[in-house]
Amino acid sequence: MQQVHINRLGVNSIEFEMDTVELPLSPGEERSFEIVMINYGAPTHINLSVGESLRENITVLEDNPYVRHEEYIPLIARIPYDGRVYTKGQFFITVGYGSKRQAFDLNLGYPNPSEKNYGVDVDESLYKPAQSSKQSKSPKHSKSSSSGMYEREHWSAQLPSISAEMIQSALKIAAPHSGSIFKVFIVLLIFSVLAIVVTSIDFSRFFGFYPSVFYSILLTYFMVYLLIGLPKTKR
Repeated sequence: MQQVHINRLGVNSIEFEMDTVELPLSPGEERSFEIVMINYGAPTHINLSVGESLRENITVLEDNPYVRHEEYIPLIARIPYDGRVYTKGQFFITVGYGSKRQAFDLNLGYPNPSEKNYGVDVDESLYKPAQSSKQSKSPKHSKSSSSGMYEREHWSAQLPSISAEMIQSALKIAAPHSGSIFKVFIVLLIFSVLAIVVTSIDFSRFFGFYPSVFYSILLTYFMVYLLIGLPKTKR
């Protein structure tokens, strides 16, 4: 049973005996309870209402009672068969023709363990090693990072010496064959010059109709000479 005190601290003041009211109900169960309205001032009308989440669960049989001194207001609470096992909401009290409004919490059903506020005390000895393990991991991390930086600096310092050694070894291998390499270079240079000269000459004037006939006659004569002369040389 919830008691509500009206006009005790002043005009239109509202006080609740309990800030939260728990009604243990099972799905499909229905029960009635009362709110006691105690008025310390002049008789007045009081409006009773519930929040959106409780509108299907709470029925106020007299939502605008006229309270002279003390009135018992009956309510019916229910949880449908297919309703929520635990429902939270608020019950509102309005006085002074809407000038003052306050509410208390009204919870229906049986809360799950996850919906309750449980406090778990943890001994300091359980979390101190975790802190030390984190501290022990940080030097490893710094050590690995410092070793990586040392390796990068080490390789960057050795790169000039490695390239110089490769050049020196290549020169040692090529030294005994320097004459042959020079000759090959000269021959390639001559061929390159000849190729440039040949490609720059216009040969179209040397291959007209009559020069082509003349070249074909010479080629034919040369082939006949080879066919007749080669058997004689073999003998």
